[in-house]
Amino acid sequence: MEGFNGSEFFAVKHRLSFAVSQIVERYRTAGHVLTWRLVHEIEKEAIDALKKAGDLDARYIRMMRSSRWGYVPKVDEPADLEAQEELPEVVSMIQDAYHTLH
Repeated sequence: MEGFNGSEFFAVKHRLSFAVSQIVERYRTAGHVLTWRLVHEIEKEAIDALKKAGDLDARYIRMMRSSRWGYVPKVDEPADLEAQEELPEVVSMIQDAYHTLH
């Protein structure tokens, strides 16, 4: 990997946050409860949106994925994100958006 490009990294982070907010708003408006499975779905949609745009470095997009953090369950139980001490960046974005956009 070439040297770290902070501008590119923060561009990915900003665009991911924007994508997450739009996706969360759609699910919240439809009345969906935030479950662990929905966390994964929102993350996948947001990451896919960045990839499809084609103008961001895939290396920095991969850095945002929760799989780099560890195990996040894929179950239909409500996601208790408040109980977690540390969350991957994208999961924190989802949590913040879900609590803000209602």
